[in-house]
Parts: sequence; C-alpha cells; structure tokens
Amino acid sequence: MLGYKNRIARVNLTKGKVTYEELPDEVIRKFVGGKGLGYYIIYKEVPPGTDPLSPANRFVFAPGGLTGLIPGSSKVIAVSKSPETGLISDSSGGDAFGPKLKGHFDALVIEGRSEEPVYLYVHDGEVEIRGAAHLWGKGNSEVAGELWREYPKASLALVGPAGERLSRIANVIYDTERASGRGGLGAVLGSKRVKAVVVEPGERPGVADPEEFQRLWREFYDEFATNPKYEHTRNYGTSDALRSAASLGMSPAYNFSRPYIPDELALRLSGDEVKKYEVTPEWYVHGKSCPIKCARYVEVEYKGKKIRVKPEYESIAMLGAATGVFNFPAVAYFNRLVNDLGMDSIATGATIGWFFEMVERGLIGEEEIGFPVKGFGDEEAEERLIKLMAERKGIGAILADGVKRACERLGRGCEFAVHVKGMESPAWDPRGRRTYGLSYATADVGASHLRGWPEPHQLPNQGPAKELVPSLIEARHESYIIDMLGVCKFVPYRMEDLARLYSLATGEEWTVEKLKRVAWAVESIARIHDALDRLTPPIDDTIPPRWWEPEPDGPAKGNRAFIDMDDFLEARREFYRLRGWHEELGVPLPETMEELGYPEFSEDAGRALETVRRRMGA
Repeated sequence: MLGYKNRIARVNLTKGKVTYEELPDEVIRKFVGGKGLGYYIIYKEVPPGTDPLSPANRFVFAPGGLTGLIPGSSKVIAVSKSPETGLISDSSGGDAFGPKLKGHFDALVIEGRSEEPVYLYVHDGEVEIRGAAHLWGKGNSEVAGELWREYPKASLALVGPAGERLSRIANVIYDTERASGRGGLGAVLGSKRVKAVVVEPGERPGVADPEEFQRLWREFYDEFATNPKYEHTRNYGTSDALRSAASLGMSPAYNFSRPYIPDELALRLSGDEVKKYEVTPEWYVHGKSCPIKCARYVEVEYKGKKIRVKPEYESIAMLGAATGVFNFPAVAYFNRLVNDLGMDSIATGATIGWFFEMVERGLIGEEEIGFPVKGFGDEEAEERLIKLMAERKGIGAILADGVKRACERLGRGCEFAVHVKGMESPAWDPRGRRTYGLSYATADVGASHLRGWPEPHQLPNQGPAKELVPSLIEARHESYIIDMLGVCKFVPYRMEDLARLYSLATGEEWTVEKLKRVAWAVESIARIHDALDRLTPPIDDTIPPRWWEPEPDGPAKGNRAFIDMDDFLEARREFYRLRGWHEELGVPLPETMEELGYPEFSEDAGRALETVRRRMGA
C-alpha cells in the first residue's frame, strides 16, 4: 500500500536475531498504523497474564499512517503491556524519531531479553544489535552526546537509569527532549536490556498523488503557520495552560487539593514568565520545525548551573503546581532532571505531590524518610526525591513505582492518591468540566487527558453527565484516529482533512466514518484483552476519592467530578451502551465485533464477558 513500507522488523534479543516480515495491506486497512497497529501486535503476541517485565512481553515502536508525510506528523507510538497498570498501554512521542523510522519500517517489534546491555541501530532498511555496556548507567544527555558523535544524523530513543532499574514510571526519551511518558514503558525496554534505539534517516514512503499531496502540504502548513486564530499557541505553546486550568478550577495544584489558584500564582509558571527564558539553540534544526510549536527551548540558571530544556504544560504543572513549587527555574531544572534520568514527569510530579501532602498531614516524618521534608513547595526535597526514585534508594525505592504502589506499601494516604487503574492523573482536574471524569474512568490506559474532552464546557453540577457522553465518544474517536495516523493533537486538522490526506497518500478511499470504525474496534480489542487479563470494568472504571471531594474555592466551588454516584453510574452505563459493550460489565459484546467487521475477535469477546462475570460473582 502506498504511504507504507509494508515491512515490520522483529528483534529477538534472547536469540540475538533480527528478522523482517511483510505487513499485509489487509492488516493496514484494519488497524492503519501507530496505536492501531501496535495494539494489534500486542493483542496477538502477548497473552493475557504475561508479566510486563518478562522476556515474553513485546515492545512496539509504530509510526502512524501519515507520520512524516504532512505538517505536524512527527509521532511514533510506543506500545507494550504496562508494568505500572498491567494493561496494554501506548504513549505518543514526537521529534524526528517517528519520521525517520517510517523511512525503514511500519513497526519495530522488540522481544525477549538480552544478557548484556545493547542498543539497536536502524539503517538502510536493516536493524543491527550492538553492545551498550559502555552506555549502561549513564544519563540520557550523556548517552545522546556519545551516540550523536558516532551517528550525527540519527534520531534516538533512550532509556535512562530509572528504566534500567525498572521503575514502573520510567519513560522513553526521544532526542533528549520528547517522551513516550505514560505507563512505565521505559522499564519494559530496561528489562530487555535495551539502552537505546538509533535510527538513521530512511527513504520516505511514496504517496499515490504526489502533486496534490504536496499542494495540500503547503496549504496546510501556511494556514497553521500564519492564521491569527492559532497565534496564542504559536507564541506560547502549551506553557500558558496553567492560567487556563487554574481559572477553570482544573489545575493539579497541591496534589489536586486546590484546583483553583489565583492568577498571580499561576503566572509564576505560565506564559510570559516562561517566555522570559526562551532561547533558540544554535543547533536547532529547521527540518524538525512544526507550524504549531507546543514547546520551546528555555535556558534558566538554577543553583549556579545553566539548564536548557523544552518544557510543556504537563511537566510544568505536575513538577511545579502539583508539588507546590511555583519557581520556574526550579521546575525547569526538575524537568531537565527527569528527562535525563528517564522518568515520566506527570507520574513523578504526582507521586511527589502526594508525598508532600503525606508530610503536611503528619502521616510520615523525618525519621521514616531519612532527611527533613517540609511539604509543599520544598524544592530541595523534590530534587532529592527525584534522584532517589531513579536510583531506587531509601524512600525513593518506595516512590519509584508510582503513587498507587507507594500508598499501598506505606499503608496510608491512598484516599488522596490521585490515579485511575494505577496510572497517575495528568494536570487537569475533572471537577471543573462536566462528564470529563468519565473520560479518565473509561480510558484504556488509565488516567489520560488524551482520550477525549466532552463538549460543551460546563460544570458538573450544570446537568446530568449522561447528556455529554455522545460528545465524549466523538472526541475519543478523533483521539484514536490522530494516534493511528501519527499526527500531533495540537495541530488543528479537521477529521475530514485527515481522511482526505490519508486517501491521497494510500490511493484508497478513506472517509471519517471508516476511520472512526477502526478507532472503535481498536478501543474494543484493547478492552477485550485487558478483561481477559486483569481488568474488571465495574470496579476499575472509576475515579479516585479526591475527585469526589467538593472543590473548595473558585468558579467550580462545590463541584465534584459528578453530581453524585448515580450520575456517574448512569453516564458510565450510557458510555458502555453506545460503545456496544455490556451495559453493566463494560466488555465489548461479540455481536459488536461482528458488526464492526472484526469477527475474529468475537469469540474472545464472549470469553472476556464470562471472565468478568465470574470475577464479579466471586
């Protein structure tokens, strides 16, 4: 199929062998690429019950169907079974890695476990396994420097010391600044002893209508780069979002205990404050440029050291507002530190924010911690905790696997540990937006802000959550489509635009409705697999106790994530019904898979239903 290489590379680390497989057009038509193709591979090759950190787990890098072909299409999707949640998990990452990988393969599958540290070298349509003992134990910045000296045109996927030590909140860092952050996927590569994947530029796949495709490429690029409607995003990226979140009562401030904070406080980590430190590095490559820039390089001085990093809202808010640190140079330094150590900034900030609240409540003290911690706003303690978590030393060994396991190990504080299915919440409190809590509750990976936003924006007490479920489902479809095509969610394509571009690339007719059916099917197969594994939707599709507390102040004062429990359950039941899932058990019905055109999953859907019934009966 045009727009693809029709090839998968498979690296078996146990055998030290690389093989290449044809990717049939029929598989592409059913799963497109990116998230869809990655989920299909994990579903097919990783049986329910597989230990995520065992050699039997697979790790997939899958560029999307349009990755590297249209403006703002830089994404590669990392997919594996998550060591944090035990569910199939995916995380989108940017920079140049995805487009360069797309020049060689439609997916890179890594399986088994190497006896010694290795890195993978992708070039000329081939993969080599090379020794990485000299890189093991080093931070991502140092490793990138060494690899770029040897491979100056390559893009890198890196695993830091946290991934080597199997932290369940370890991530994969691309070219030192971008990440596949959620779900602890860095620990999967660490368990396989893979330190890095080095990808040289390849030959971009051909498209069916090059002339029209190029005309539209320029038209869209110019529109996004010049339209005044997108000026705020082009100017600030996501860095001004704390002001928006705080003004709506949706910020994560102080471990989600104060979703509303005054503008003068939010300004310390927002917009113009961030822009004061903005720089354009002399080594910045124009070819990596995007018409909508969601992040920019900043340079700060912290403790006498100059730090250069490319922060975005989620990292700023979770390493800053969530921990009560409203000093941008400190937060930028923390961002740089977690990137170097290979830790998810959202999960790290959420866990430390929770820990600071434990200190504030007197539930843990210096004798148990091993050093003094003041609580919210303690910059010295945050820096020390980040390092200890990556090293798995002292109290850091308890925190290194995320907030759910930390509260369970300590036996306290779980009532204000903010997570869904074991994954920490991102920096948007759902008590400020009607029905948004249902997006978190039902998301495939756990708490994710990238699984659909209900419309219109209203407060939870303005009406039944059930009424906005159809809009949430539409938004979820769009999110899946974007992740299957490898496009950035901040580039404001309409779905009709993407369907047209994908048709011009492949030479086949694709409509928005056709893409939606693929999205629906991919979400459903993930749920079937997870239900056969450990997911019990009536128990797991829920929200943490904190979001049942009424907001204490601001425009959402008095609001919980839902009006009451009945409001939540009615909305969840409606979501299940509209998805063609069992209304009480939340598992796809066999007839739904038949109707979607995926009958090969019908039998598993029936088994998943019976599995969940038995669990609920027990």
